[in-house]
Amino acid sequence: MPRPSVREVIVDTAVTEFHRYGFAACSVDTITRAAGVPKGSFYNHFKSKEDLGAEVVARYAESSGWRDEHGDLGPLDTLRARFTVMRDVLVDNEFTRGCLIGNMGSERADHSPVIRKQVGASLTHWSDSITDSIRQAQAAGEVKGDKDPELLGRFVLDAWEGAIIRTKVAKSVAPLDDFFDVVFGSLL
Repeated sequence: MPRPSVREVIVDTAVTEFHRYGFAACSVDTITRAAGVPKGSFYNHFKSKEDLGAEVVARYAESSGWRDEHGDLGPLDTLRARFTVMRDVLVDNEFTRGCLIGNMGSERADHSPVIRKQVGASLTHWSDSITDSIRQAQAAGEVKGDKDPELLGRFVLDAWEGAIIRTKVAKSVAPLDDFFDVVFGSLL
């Protein structure tokens, strides 16, 4: 079995460390020590911690369970199932980590153009996916066709990210329950 590249080990470790402690709390030294690689190896693969941060956001977005298939469910139930999977992860982590994309956006958007750009691209891709699900649900008659699916897609994602922040503060599933009640019980 081939060993993962040092670059991959650094990125995988940084995903975990940034998600656990935040970008500012993790130094290059912290990440390389946790990865078990020499600090100099970092600079063979990344120009800066900011570049690693952008890569981490992209990796996190790609590896999320968002794209997972959910059997024969209709579009609206598939959308609900995708959010349910993420809800369960938040509950399992006892509301301590939140969404790495949202965390990085909150922490770095004002300070790092490269991370802001990657967070923006990841959020746009995600809201576009939600929009596609809403369009499919409209075509299937599950959601009223008079609602703008692009506006709804962006709003649903924004509501989700806000609910996550609230769960971290409240250490409670209640904000997520509110999200599901309003989004799937009223809005859609």
